[in-house]
Amino acid sequence: MKKSLKVVGKVLLGVILFLSPLISQIVFGASLDDSVLVTGTKNLVNAIISWLTGIGITICGGYFIYYVYCLKTNDEGERRRNIQNIKTTLIAMVLITCGLAVINTILSFYQAGTTPA
Repeated sequence: MKKSLKVVGKVLLGVILFLSPLISQIVFGASLDDSVLVTGTKNLVNAIISWLTGIGITICGGYFIYYVYCLKTNDEGERRRNIQNIKTTLIAMVLITCGLAVINTILSFYQAGTTPA
């Protein structure tokens, strides 16, 4: 197992070292706000935030509805498990929302001339 991990690590290191000169790109701009890198990063993070918000809330909401339905139809032993699953789903929804809010706050530092929300 350790041998295979070492071989995989060496292969990945070799690929990274071989491809890094080909991937490098110099980014020029009059200021940091005009940089292609900063603009692209802002657009990427905005797209990720919108997709993760929709996907995360949809999946957690679906699980929540499913577990509430199972709670009504199952016996006492399975009800305890479903209550625990409902709590876990609600905690996951809160963590997804908080994580996306932190990412959005970090992104707001890139906005020119504004203070974070």
